[in-house]
Amino acid sequence: MTRQEPSFLTSLLTLSTLIVGACASVGCGTTREQEFEVAEPVEATPEAKDAATGLVGEGDAAWAERVDRAKLETALAKWEEASKSAPTAELYVKLARGHYFLADGFYAVEGNEEKRDAHYTLGLGFAEKAIALSAPDYVAALKAGEKVETAVLKAPPEAVPSLYWQATNLGKWAASKGFATRLKYKDDIKATMLHVKSLDENYFFAGPWRYFGGFEAATAGLAGGDLNKSKENFEQAIQKAPNYLGTKVLYADMYATKTNDKDLYKKLLEEVVAADPNAEPEAMPENVREQEKAKGLLAKIDDVF
Repeated sequence: MTRQEPSFLTSLLTLSTLIVGACASVGCGTTREQEFEVAEPVEATPEAKDAATGLVGEGDAAWAERVDRAKLETALAKWEEASKSAPTAELYVKLARGHYFLADGFYAVEGNEEKRDAHYTLGLGFAEKAIALSAPDYVAALKAGEKVETAVLKAPPEAVPSLYWQATNLGKWAASKGFATRLKYKDDIKATMLHVKSLDENYFFAGPWRYFGGFEAATAGLAGGDLNKSKENFEQAIQKAPNYLGTKVLYADMYATKTNDKDLYKKLLEEVVAADPNAEPEAMPENVREQEKAKGLLAKIDDVF
């Protein structure tokens, strides 16, 4: 399959520019209510606290086997039940990450968009609850009308996990709603991830570097992105966390396709398929699912290039 002719791309860029201008002028895209409120739990009895602790432990045990979707779903159910009587930022982060993995690692791979988007939405809500507990000054600033760009700077280092999973779930949620919604939240997500990067650039296997590799590629030619910066960010992420396979999958899917580099696309994805998922033990389940993504992308290579 050949790439679009320059005249078509020029028309597309012109249309995108008009859309950007219209959105900037009058606003467009889907807006959601943020879920920063956390209900005050009823004072739990010692027995209830013990039960919650037990539920978290059961959830953690199931999470260790999350390569099996049923185990992942069990972990989420246990953690959510525990959060009703013993909410903590750490527990909400587990739920935010878990729903993201269920959406991105399973339903997205299977092409089930409805369930994929439902779990991104759930993950986003739990991440915002985590932020409410880990970064109250940030939430207070938002409620006072401050923009995310400056308000997020009030979030302390311990809020990094909450912020990271909020940004990743928000990005996927916005993308599912279309170009206008993605545009609406683009700057907020970027500001959040920049702050995460400043606090812990290595969080979740160099996640901030990987994010900006994708961000620069996705916005190149449309909203100020830079393909050279995209490549630099992806290469940094690989250097910092070489055994996390998701970076190479994203690198191929977002950068190699944008630059029409079939050889790089094929090389990256074949490296993922051939890799040992246990080379990064803490991310073995994620690596297994990334290998499934890579196989699916390789199968479509002639449709992409």
